[in-house]
Amino acid sequence: MPFDIQMPSRALLMFRFKDRYFLTLSGFTKEPIKEETRLTMSKREKGIIRIHVYELSIGMCVCRLETLEKESPFLFDRFDIKTQADIQAIQAVCDYVFIDVYRQKKCYGAIPTRNTEAAKQLSFARSFEQSARTYQHTSNLIKTVMDDIRFGNQLSVKAVKEAVSDCVDKVLENSDAMLLLTQLKHQDEYTAQHSLNVCILAILLGRELKLSTEELNRVGLCGLLHDIGKMKVPLEILNKPGALEAHEMEIMRKHAVFGRDILMSARDIYPGAIDVAYGHHEHLVGTGYPRGVDKTSLTIFTKMVAVVDAYDAITSDRVYQKGRPHLTALGGLIKAMNTEFEANFVIQFINCIGFYPQGNLVELSSGEIGIVVEQNKSDRLKPKVLLIRDENKETMNEQLLDLALNVHDINGMPYKIKQIIRSQDYNFDLIKFSHDGKFTHNYPAIK
Repeated sequence: MPFDIQMPSRALLMFRFKDRYFLTLSGFTKEPIKEETRLTMSKREKGIIRIHVYELSIGMCVCRLETLEKESPFLFDRFDIKTQADIQAIQAVCDYVFIDVYRQKKCYGAIPTRNTEAAKQLSFARSFEQSARTYQHTSNLIKTVMDDIRFGNQLSVKAVKEAVSDCVDKVLENSDAMLLLTQLKHQDEYTAQHSLNVCILAILLGRELKLSTEELNRVGLCGLLHDIGKMKVPLEILNKPGALEAHEMEIMRKHAVFGRDILMSARDIYPGAIDVAYGHHEHLVGTGYPRGVDKTSLTIFTKMVAVVDAYDAITSDRVYQKGRPHLTALGGLIKAMNTEFEANFVIQFINCIGFYPQGNLVELSSGEIGIVVEQNKSDRLKPKVLLIRDENKETMNEQLLDLALNVHDINGMPYKIKQIIRSQDYNFDLIKFSHDGKFTHNYPAIK
């Protein structure tokens, strides 16, 4: 399947519609635009571009702030940035702004260049806060969508596509933060949260496979809607705390068919999402359900979603069983390579999330306990760890440890990860830790 998407002509790109391409300083990109107002093709409007607030500098002319909930602190929509305080005020209320390049050139003699390094160096704390907002918004949306389907309403394809686009943006901006969010699991919200996690994990796998942004949006959509058919399964079966009887299992397995039918009736749905909803429980050797077809009948996206769906299901608490550890889940995927799952996708998924993924609680060689918060792309065995318990397993002031720096502990030995541990064994609540804002702090680093 070819993944390169041919770009439309320049004349078609100058629009502020949500699903159109938009001109930025680095070229044409597909960015979510909040205002549905067409840009006129005047000389001035052609010079309006969208940039991240961390790329702002004194002298730029701001046309509009891209705000969602917070009100602008500025009296006028269009103004010149005159002080560093102006920049800080903008950064406090939004992530993106529109600037007028022609006014900048006229008033200050030069068109600004993108400070891409500044944008890349957003702190993990700020990125996590932004990603958490996207995650919560999409989580609320998918719950609403599922309720609509359960009550017989039509699927809102436009809203779902927009939510997936936001997830793609955040994964590309900071995959560490988004992967960490997939670990904040609520058993009572399993179906909706599982769908969102599969969406994010599918996007992460797609990025590892170097898919285009357009393809990332498509595979993310497939992940988000893969279990939509469960909304037609009776709640007493879907939420049954014990093992299902044979006739109940037969009904549960029909969710793949229900999902196909729901998506086939939706307007403007990506056809690949129908294939994934129908086939994500099929196996390469033909032992899956509902049709029992082999790999020759399965699309690439179906095979990708099957891998990440199984991983998130294995590691999640459900009404009938507790989630299993990360390494146990990886072992299950590896064992099922070439029978249930495409081997290359399993390997690339492991490369993507690492052996110590974000959100996992680990015990270090020193006896201290920490949470994995960021990956080290050059050495997956040496991530960044936020220490939360000392060598006696007592609460401590949190400190950030970068294992890639080969830092030594109090005994003069280099820090190493000893093992992944279960949070419940140490009475640690990852969800409460996040809700208390702990991931949005800047912690002192151990050196």
